[in-house]
Formats: sequence, structure tokens, C-alpha cells
Amino acid sequence: MLDRTTTNQYHYYQPGIGTYVTSASLSQSGITRKIKSAYVKAKDAAVGSTLADHVMGGYKFLMRYYCPGDQIYFFGFSRGAYVARFLAEMLDKIGLLEAGNEELIRFVWKTFAKWQQCSGDTTEAKTKRAKLDEYMRAFKETFCHPVPNLRFLGLFDTVNSVPRFERAWMSHNRFPYTARTSAKVIRHAVSIDERRAKFRQDLISEVKPTRREHRFRLREHLEKHHVHLPHHTHHQRHNDRLSDSAQQPSPVASSASSESEKTDNVQDIEEVWFPGCHTDIGGGWPLGTGEYALSHVPLVWMVHNAQKAGLRFEPDKMRRFVCSGDSTGDHAEHPQGGNPPGTLNNGAAQNKQEQQDGKDSPTSDFECFLQKSSTHSRMHDSLRFGKGVRWTTVLSWKVMEYLPFRRMDLQEDGSWKPIRWPLPCGEVRDIPDDAKIHVSAIHRLKSDPEYRPGNLIMGGGGRGKKKAPEECGIGEWQMADYPGCPIKETYVRKPLSKEARHMDH
Repeated sequence: MLDRTTTNQYHYYQPGIGTYVTSASLSQSGITRKIKSAYVKAKDAAVGSTLADHVMGGYKFLMRYYCPGDQIYFFGFSRGAYVARFLAEMLDKIGLLEAGNEELIRFVWKTFAKWQQCSGDTTEAKTKRAKLDEYMRAFKETFCHPVPNLRFLGLFDTVNSVPRFERAWMSHNRFPYTARTSAKVIRHAVSIDERRAKFRQDLISEVKPTRREHRFRLREHLEKHHVHLPHHTHHQRHNDRLSDSAQQPSPVASSASSESEKTDNVQDIEEVWFPGCHTDIGGGWPLGTGEYALSHVPLVWMVHNAQKAGLRFEPDKMRRFVCSGDSTGDHAEHPQGGNPPGTLNNGAAQNKQEQQDGKDSPTSDFECFLQKSSTHSRMHDSLRFGKGVRWTTVLSWKVMEYLPFRRMDLQEDGSWKPIRWPLPCGEVRDIPDDAKIHVSAIHRLKSDPEYRPGNLIMGGGGRGKKKAPEECGIGEWQMADYPGCPIKETYVRKPLSKEARHMDH
């Protein structure tokens, strides 16, 4: 769906972790080799064992096609989003090798991976990390050039299941990868209803920098590498796209013009929660005749944001995949911080503005399709039989819920801690109190009486919040951003009263 009619926009796609294809796997003919290949793919899907291959593949593509001044756009789903975050930080930290130095790529990977794992508060750990910092700085000045133009990082439900990087230091450095990337725009679509322990969300909202912090960090990054940015950036020769997703991309409406550059270089980060399980966010489920895909909603949201950041799409293809319409413009959008007041209480619109924001009566075919994708689509569950997943797959995932895998747990003070006990047993995800909830979740709550996720309506997470009691209704919500926009409208949950919290416990 990307614009392939011009010669100055390049695209690169990788199969997702667990589906990685090599020339050797394509030529295997014996039964033993096929079994081995199936085992490797299953292992990779479970623990992400080909992380290095995926990161180095994207790095090699950029080596071949990147020119100074080009804009770079990364997309990733699941562990592919994790790969995109990892590669983004690697480019920030060590830069990009000059074309022709492919033999050094693995060396760059090993050096950066060693630096990532070197952490701790001891004097020895700090000394080792300082030496690696100095070594990478010298290596960068000798063999690499800086890449300051990572324009957009689009993530679909990032999860971290790469044991090599799951260490105790994660409790001190909660989200190490995205925290350091200088990507101008970051968008993250997160699943509300995923419950598998090996698919715990890896959030970015906890590390959102302040305006002053990001100004200083970006200025330091540019000055250190003698990079000067013009006041208005219009030059865009190549748009490089890395997508490590198993879904079939169906991006949204586009125009050739990018949104206006802001006067200050503030990082634009937005993390939004959508209804559905992990694959309902990134896509990949087969559809029957007349069925709607729940993943269509986060897809439209993501590609609309990418288009606003300057990425070009083919309008005809966008319309063919029902990803564009008259409503995709900015006529109904309000910038962050400028939204009118409004609340939703147990499904009832509290004022006329909220009735308009709720979009109970879509005004175009596009809006109608988008709302039906929110309310009429099948919601899958890999831990329940009869929810769109094969019974053998459900059984295998249910068994894994009774094994002590490491997972990140949200603490009462808002911090995250890696734990193994108690066993997960299909507990729901933790949703921060200030999380932005997409309007599609509100549509689903109002249209489906059986859709009552406790972590969404009541907040928090755990085994005791799989389904909220009926007396909680759909919860109480207030407008966050973009009222009236069917693509970007979001809500935040109103704080629970002390009585409600007491009832919850």
C-alpha cells in the first residue's frame, strides 16, 4: 500500500520472528531436516532466537540505501516491534557503517549487544560500561556515520520474549530500548485483552521524556556528531521502511505533504490501547466471507499517523482496502491539550458533544466500516476454547501459563518489576491509570454486553479482573484527545472512588 510509483522511496520487509525464511529452509527436502526446520521456527516463535538476524538484516538494508538527509520509518509487530526499537537505539548509539563494510555488521551487533547487557550500580559494572561507551564512540568515528533522521517508529503491541536480554537489571532500567531512541515520532498500539504470559506488553509511555530533557538529548546527539538541521526540513530522498510483522499491511489514506515541522525538536510519543488480543492488534487471522478484522482499526490509526509524519501511500490502494475516506482529514481533530470537556458514564453520553464524539451514527462508508470493525469483528483468545483458535493451540498455551516464565508486573507505585511467581494462569494485562484508550474500545463496550474486561473498566490487572461486575457498567471515561475524529479519538479512565476500589479488592 506504500507509494511505489516514485524512485525516491525504498521499502524493506522481513517475515516475523517465528516465520523467518532462509535459503536453507527453502531447499530442505528430507523428513529430518523438515522436522528440524519446524522445531527452529517453533522455538523462535516462543523465545525470539533469531533476533540478531532480524536486526542485522534491517541494518544491512540501511547500509545499502541510506543517504544523509533521508527520512527513515520503522514499523514492527510483536517481537518485530521489539526488533525495530532495538535497531533504532543501535543506530543512535553506534551509527551506520559505510556501504561495503558488510563484514563488520556482526561485529557491530555483538558490541552493541554486549553494551546493552552491561548494567548495574557496582563500580565494576560502571567501569566496564564506560569502556564500552568509549570503544563504541571510537568505532563510530572510524567506520560509521550518524543517522539523525529516524522520523517515525510505528509499533504494534511490542512484547519482549528474548531471554538473552531478560536479566535482573530490567527491574532498574524498565524499558531500555525506546527510552534512548531519538525517533521524532513514536506510535504504539497496545492490546487490552491479551493474557498470555509470554506476550506481556513492553510499554513506552513510562519513559516519555520531558520537553526540556528531549531538547537537551537531541541537541547533544547532533552536536556530538557535527550534524546541523535546517529550520525547515523538506528534503526527503528516500523513505526506508522496516516492517517485521506477520500481518499484511493495508495502510491508510495519504497525501504527499508532511505535517509542518515544529519549532522545537520535541519527541512526539503516543501509546494507545485497542480492544482485542495480541494478533487482533497486528493482524494475521484468516477472515471468512463478510467478516470484519478487529486489526483494521489499529492499522488505520497507525498508517494515518505515519502519513501525517510524511510517509507516502497510494490513494487508490487505500480506498480499495477501506483505509481512507473523507473523514480521514483533520476537520474534526483537536490537538493534544486542546480538547473540550466531556465524560462517558456507563455507556450514557453526558452531553451533546459526547454523543457526537461517540460516533453512534457514522456519516460515511469509511466511518461505518471502521465502526463495524470495532463492534462486529471476532475477538480471539488463545487461552479459551471456541474463540477462533485451534484447540491444540489453546491447549499448548494453557499449559505454558502454569510454567514460571519471567514477566513484567506493574507495581502499586507505577514501577515495573520482573517476577516469576505467582504463576500467571492467564492473568490480564496491567493497564496504567492514565493510559489512553481508543474510541473503538468504547464502541465495543457499548455494543457488546459480554465484553467486560476488568483491566479496562476497573484498571490494573491480575487474575481477579478478567471480567468486571455488571454494577461497574462500562466504567467512567473522559475525553483525552481528538474529539470527533473516528481514527484518533481517545479516552482516559476517570479515577475510581475509594468505595469502588474497596469493592475491587
